[in-house]
Order: sequence, then structure tokens, then C-alpha cells
Amino acid sequence: MKITQGKINELLSEPGCEHNHHRHGQKKNKSCQQQAQPGAAQGGCAFDGASIALVPITDAAHLVHGPIACSGNSWGSRGSLSSGSHLYKMGFTTDLNENDVIFGGEKKLYKAIMEVQQRYNPAAVFVYSTCVTALIGDDLDAVCEAATNKIGIPVVPVNSPGFIGSKNLGNRVGGEALLEYVIGSAEPEFTTPYDINLIGEYNIAGELWDVLPLFDKLGIRVLAKITGDAKYNEVRYAHRAKLNVTICSKALINVVRKMEERYGIPYIEESFYGVDDMNRCLRNIAAKLGDTDLQERVEKLIAEETTALDVALATYRDRLQGKRVVLYTGGVKSWSIISAAKDLGMEVVATSTKKSTEEDKARIKELLGKDGIMLEKGNAQELLRTIAQTKADMLIAGGRNQYTALKAKIPFLDINQERHHRYAGYTGTIEMARELDEALHSPVWKQVRKPAPWEQGQGGQGDKGDKGDKGDKGDKEATTNYPLPITNSKSKVQSSKKAVAVNPLKQSQPLGAALAYLGLKGVMPLFHGSQGCTAFAKVMLVRHFREAIPLSTTAMTEVSTILGGEDNIEQAILTLMEKSKPEIIGLCTTGLTETRGDDMEGILRSIRKRHPELTDLPIAFASTPDFKGALQDGFAAAVESIVKELPQPGETRLDQINLLVSSAFTPGDVQEIKEIVSAFGLKPIVVPDLSASLDGHLDDSYSAVTGGGTTLAELRAMGTSLFTLALGESVRGAAEIMQKQFGIPYEVFPQLTGLDAVDDFFQGLVDLSGNEVPEKYCHQRRQLQDAMLDAHFYFGRKQVSLALEPDLLWSIAWFLRSMGTEIHTAVTTTKSPLLEQLPVESVTIGDLEDFEQLAVGSDLLIGNSHTKAIARRLDTPFYRLGFPVFDRLGNGQRCTVGYQGTIQLLFDLGNLFLEAEERGARSEE
Repeated sequence: MKITQGKINELLSEPGCEHNHHRHGQKKNKSCQQQAQPGAAQGGCAFDGASIALVPITDAAHLVHGPIACSGNSWGSRGSLSSGSHLYKMGFTTDLNENDVIFGGEKKLYKAIMEVQQRYNPAAVFVYSTCVTALIGDDLDAVCEAATNKIGIPVVPVNSPGFIGSKNLGNRVGGEALLEYVIGSAEPEFTTPYDINLIGEYNIAGELWDVLPLFDKLGIRVLAKITGDAKYNEVRYAHRAKLNVTICSKALINVVRKMEERYGIPYIEESFYGVDDMNRCLRNIAAKLGDTDLQERVEKLIAEETTALDVALATYRDRLQGKRVVLYTGGVKSWSIISAAKDLGMEVVATSTKKSTEEDKARIKELLGKDGIMLEKGNAQELLRTIAQTKADMLIAGGRNQYTALKAKIPFLDINQERHHRYAGYTGTIEMARELDEALHSPVWKQVRKPAPWEQGQGGQGDKGDKGDKGDKGDKEATTNYPLPITNSKSKVQSSKKAVAVNPLKQSQPLGAALAYLGLKGVMPLFHGSQGCTAFAKVMLVRHFREAIPLSTTAMTEVSTILGGEDNIEQAILTLMEKSKPEIIGLCTTGLTETRGDDMEGILRSIRKRHPELTDLPIAFASTPDFKGALQDGFAAAVESIVKELPQPGETRLDQINLLVSSAFTPGDVQEIKEIVSAFGLKPIVVPDLSASLDGHLDDSYSAVTGGGTTLAELRAMGTSLFTLALGESVRGAAEIMQKQFGIPYEVFPQLTGLDAVDDFFQGLVDLSGNEVPEKYCHQRRQLQDAMLDAHFYFGRKQVSLALEPDLLWSIAWFLRSMGTEIHTAVTTTKSPLLEQLPVESVTIGDLEDFEQLAVGSDLLIGNSHTKAIARRLDTPFYRLGFPVFDRLGNGQRCTVGYQGTIQLLFDLGNLFLEAEERGARSEE
């Protein structure tokens, strides 16, 4: 199915959607106005929407044709669950590289489809185009048709490049693929008068499983679920249902309307949330099916369920009575959740009308009452203002707004697709009540709202005094080679040769660049690409850090992709200056714009020439194509762009040094390093300083840009520093730039974990400052030595497998080796000069499938949160490290550097080994 402009207009002008009707009900085919605004992080893109609609088909393989960003930043993140096959949870991507972009990716796509079919035997393969593959002109339809003819199973093209529009448009694109290739392509073994389809229900957190038993009791058969917990064949049978029931979504309205036209299947829109809406849903289905006996059975079931529910909810209703809620979600949920909250005695004082139809808005107005606030548009500032105005007790919204609420010290309940709790049906109402009660009555709120007793009447900081002479920059020669551990031979570095990347380990360069920029104060990272790139990166960063993350996009469209992105960049920068007022803009490219070949340096010069008011606005630009490299490369590129553009020359400050920090270091690591350096009487300028922006702290006011990090004044002053310490091999290039531009010598420390590595770092600080190591750290060193003695019994001869970015891989591998541990497997994401010096026979640049195959027989796995499923399958202990870690708390403050951080890492890993030994002993009893 080709996605032409005509098809896009058709989907946006969907007559079944109330957005395309006049306010007073006079129907008119006008297009939805869904254009993303440059300079703002919008919702997901068309690719995101198509994935949401189709990926829950559980026994199909979902293959993303494009560079790593689209799949690497999104796979496995949604909460749709399966009662059968889990093939849909696997992330398949062609992972295009530079050569593929230049010469075309069709052959690689065809080979990837063949490989997926041979290895996984899916019921079907859905192939998703992305911005880059659409731009270079890969013929998705032709490849899929050829593959279908070859392998004999359906290969369905989904032409969903992010730049064509919003997530909602992508939902409809996915629906069109089902209509054209799937629905009606097979016949069920039998039909009944009570066959229905559920449309737009994705089985988030498994909540469909709380509703299906109700239909079973009534004798109603759900013929097809589109698409939660669906099998491919059942979707093919959907055309034989007697009724389509759309659940809380207008996203697939094109599917139900066209099924009515083609097959004569009527449709109704219902909600599973709340007692009243669940009752209404069952009654309306029975009425539409037109069976009197069924209607009687429905009334009997409702009476039984509501009676039992009243008893179960009694305690919660007492505790929730009168609590005030601000609701910020989209579509039908904007009124259906109001109904559910009212069932529990709560008062919804404000709700969004985003994506709501005129019919939705009328129902919202009726439910809210005259004093309720309807939010047509909302951002973090508007939400906080509304919460304050209404004196709300909590916010119910999607996960992206979670940390906005928590920063305001407001309880929060996640209602969107990333959640892990079921809220649908009668039993879901009990779960919602339980979660609301827990969120509202947690003792944490009293503690975080209580002011410190010393907060009032505090004086300022004392005078720090003069530091005295320390010599000039020439006193210490630049050390450009950190002494590497001695190895008998080089590690063999090999790259995976598969046509398809399965369960990606790496994330994209733009995401890495954004992470680096977020360590600057007052910054707004700006992605030059389609809006989905920013949305995926934002979700990933929010999930890892559990913080409100400022990101923006140039929102490239189909037209601007063809004609050039200069206008979008210009509009984005001007919009940001007007609305967000950043002190710095961190600009990075994506695969789309790199493929297109935008002359970014020339574009920025042209924009500044047209807008003299931008003369003083620092813009750090990094070239970060997501078809090349990985997160670490993008992070390093951003650091290089910062030190290239912002530092200025001046008189050398003899007590000031630069600390260039790689992506291997967490905000907690950076904080520990700053404290160590300061203890020697040195003033560190840290780039980037994630410890001041993503460490997890409450601010007094909301800011649209980063509230902490390296200041612009500090960045300007870097050129006056005495010395540069580069922490991580990947930031060596940035240190070399500082040396070339300002004559500042440097030393690279690729590791700050482990006794020897920390000893070397402290010695470097002694040499720079002329001061002794403070007694505090001497004591910590003795503690580490004691801990190493205590723990070495459990580390010796253990086999550990690592899946980490190169800098972090180096640090952890050599730390483990120093404890007598053998590195069983090392898998990483991108090239690095460190890889050949790892304490392992070979290291693979590959994905998590490679890691799973190589890690068999390990005693411990170390990797990001995606490694959890591998650990479960291999029945092997697992330690979460790297990025992303989304299923554990504390990533902002976690520390594994210095003597103290090494001790904590030592105990964490040692306890895992100890537990494994205890389990083994119990199994032999």
C-alpha cells in the first residue's frame, strides 16, 4: 500500500472522525490539523502510531526497515501483553548503515525478511518503513511482495515514515494495512450470532483479560481483537463479526467505518473504565446484537458484579471521597476516566480535551460540571498552574508527565500505554482504586513537603579566599596515553554479520548527543528530523532518569524533507527563543536529515544573518546520523561541539581544571568526581555536568529548559583552565580540541572504578594541586581494600558476560578482572580503540541476540534492562548497568566510581554471587 499525499489526505479527512465535523454537527470533510510545531517535543510520529496499532499482533514478526533509532529507541517499551506467543516483543530491524543509505536498503531488507522467516517461523511479517528508507526511495511494497511469493507467508508493508504526520495518522496507516492485506483474507471455521470484534484495544498491562471472562459468561464470542493479544489469523477473520466495538479510541475509526461499508458490520464506541461505563458497554452490545435473552443475561451479570464491587470498593471510597484530580490524557479517556473517578467518590476538577471529538467534549462538560476546567492544550507549566489553581490532590496522566507531577510534589497515576496495572472492567476498577489510594496516602508526601528546619534565615556562603600561585600550563606535560593494562595478546574485535539486528543493544547517536546537551544549564536539545525521533528519545530518557526531559524537534514533514529543512530549523529556533528562552541550543541531526544532506553550518550562518537577535545565542551543533555509531559516539560528538564553539581564551587560572566526562558516567558518578577534585583545592568545570541536571532533585519552580548543569559562564571560562582531565576514551577528541585551540595539556583516564584506576586518578590530582590526599579518601581506600578481601571469595573464577557501551565495558571488565573474575562474553555497540585491549579473547559489536547466544554458561550477566529477559531464559543472575535502566530506581544518584563507588559496586555484585551460591546449595538439599 503506497502512502501518497492523496492517501494521507484521505486518512486525515476520515468522515467517521468527529474532528472533521463542524461544531454543531454539520458534517464536512475537512482534514485534521495535526502538523507538529518546530521547536517543541510533540507526540509520536506516524511510525510510532503504526507500531502501536500493529505490534500487539503477537505471533507476527515486526521488522523495522531503517537506521537504529526507530527500533533501538522504541522496541519492547509498550505494555501490551500476550497469553501466547511473545514473538511480537522481539525487536527486529535492518539497522541500516552509511553504505545502505547510499546504495539502497532493499537487498538488505529482503535478506532480513528471509532470515526472520527461517529462524522464527512467524505467522506473518509486518515491515515498517521509516524516514530514511522512505527518503532514499526503497520500494517497500515490491520487496514485501517478492518475499511473500518466496516464503509463502504474508509479508505486509506498512509505509509509515515519521515525517508524514502524527501518531494518530500512523494508527490509521496501520489500520489501512490491515484492511488491505489482512482483514477478509481467510474464513473462520464457524460463526455465531454473538461474534464481535474489539477495535483499538491493545491489552495494556493485560487488562483485556479482565474483560473477556465477562463476554464468555454472556455467551458473546470475541472473534477478533484488533490488536491486543491478537493472533494474525483471528484478524483475518474479523470481517465475519456481527458488531465492531471500538474501545476508548478514535485511532482506528477508518477501520470500523470501512468494515461497515465493505461487510455491513455496524460499530459502536464504548469504554471499559469505571462501573457505569462498563455497564453501559455490556448493555449497548446486547442491544445492538438484538437478542432479548442476551439482554436479560447482561442485567443479571451487572447486578452480580456491581454488588460484589460495592463491597470491594467500600474502604477505598471512604479514603478517596472528595479527593480532587486533574486528568491529562487524550481521546475518549478524557471523559471515561472521569466516570471511573466519580464511581470512587473523587472529583475531577480539570481534564484535557486533546484529541477529543465534539461528542467527547459535550460528555466531558456534563461530567465536570460548571466549575470544571477543560484544557484544550497543555504543557508542563499549564498543568502545574492548573493543579495550583484547583488545589488538586493528584494528577492522572501519561508517563511523560509523571515527573512534572512529582517535581511539584503531587501524587501521580499513569493511565497511558506504558503502565503496568490493569484498570479495565470491574476488577480493573478495584485495581485503579488500590493504586489511587496508595498514591494519595503514601507517607512520602508529608516528608517531601516538610521544609528543612534550617531553611529560614540562612546566610550566604563564606569567602573562599585566594589559592595562590600554582605555576602555568607548561608545568605539566600533556599525557595523551593512559597506561593500559598489560595483555598477552589483542582482543579480536568482530562485528555481527546478520542481515537483521534482533533486540538491539545500542541506541542512536542523536539520543547520546541529547544526553550530553542535558548536562548544560539552560539548554534545549533540538533534533533536526521528524517528530518521532524526538518522541522516542524523550520516552527513553524519561524512563531511565525518571525526570522531566526537555527536548524539541524541527518536525520535518514530507514537503520539508524534499525542499530542505532550513525553514524548519529557523522556525524551531525562533519558537524556542520565544517560548522556552534557552541560554544554549544543542542542535543535532538525525538519519533523515543526514541522508538528505542538509548543509547545517551554512544553514546556521544564513539564519544568524537573517536574525541579528540570535547573534549572542550559543548553538552547539553535532552531526549525529543514527545510521552510524551509537549513543557513546553521539555523546562524544556533542561534547566536541561544545568545547569547539563555547570556550574563550583568557589568562590562565591556576586552580581551575576542565573535566570532560563521557557517557559511561552517571550523574551520581559526576557528583562524586566533583567532590573528589574539589577536596584537592581545585575548581572543576565539568562538561557535561549531569550531576546538576539529571541527579534527581526537586526544584522550586518549573523550567522549560534544564535547570542545572554547566553554566554558559563556566563554558566560556574553559579556555583559561590549567589542565584537562578526560574521563573516558571517547572524549579524548574533545580534550585534543582544547589542547589545539588553547594549548591546555590533558590526560585521559578511561576508568575510575577499581583500586588501581582510582589510585592513578588521585595521584594525578596530587600532581596538579600539590596537595596531599585528604584523610577521608585514605580511609575510604582502606575500606575498599578490606571489602576486596571480604568479597574475593565470591568473585574468583566466576564467568561474567557484559553487554555495554565501549567506555563502560572497559571500566567494568578491568574492575572484574582485578577481582579474579573471568570475562566470558563481551558485546558492545560501536567501535573504540579500547576494544582490542579488553581482558577477553574476542569482543562482538552486535545486538542482544548475539549476547544471549554467547553468554550461555555465564555466572552473571551485566547489561541494560533489556537483558532481563535473557537472564530469565538463561536462568542466570543479572545486574543492571548502562542505558537504559527503566525497571529500577535511582539511576540519577547511582555511583560506581572512586573508592566509595567501587565499594558499593563490589557489594552489589558480590551479593548476587552469594545469593546464587545459596540457591545452588538449597537445590542440592
